[in-house]
Amino acid sequence: MDASRCLDLAERLKAYGPEPWAPPSGRGTELQPAGRSWDVVRVPLSIGIGKRTLDLLGEATGAVIENPFDKVFYWLIAPGSAAGWDMSALPSVQVWGATAYIEVPSVDSRRGPGVRWRVPPRDDRHLTDPTVLLAALKIATSAALGPREEAHR
Repeated sequence: MDASRCLDLAERLKAYGPEPWAPPSGRGTELQPAGRSWDVVRVPLSIGIGKRTLDLLGEATGAVIENPFDKVFYWLIAPGSAAGWDMSALPSVQVWGATAYIEVPSVDSRRGPGVRWRVPPRDDRHLTDPTVLLAALKIATSAALGPREEAHR
């Protein structure tokens, strides 16, 4: 296959989903960009939303990174899949895409101080279904902050 056909094939494959991804090997963490293989949903632990969301998702969750310094969980979702979310219902939740970088722990970082996997990635899944995650986030946010009322004028 010539080079131009390889490049054409690579471009067409990009349209079918995010770039292949695996967590770093070795020790420690690696700064990685969001918006390529995944976007990040940043959920606070301080008011219980992160833990409650994780409990609600159960086995439906994909990989979850815990950053104890910032007191947050990061869920990984397909790039752009939260574009239609109404963030006014989730005032303490943030979605980070192509302009963000996060510390990603090595595949074996599951305990101890520092950034680690709360739920490690599995061979068959590291992304969480964004529809299921959104539903869990709304329930957890409502439980922590009370129901959100829309302004009517």
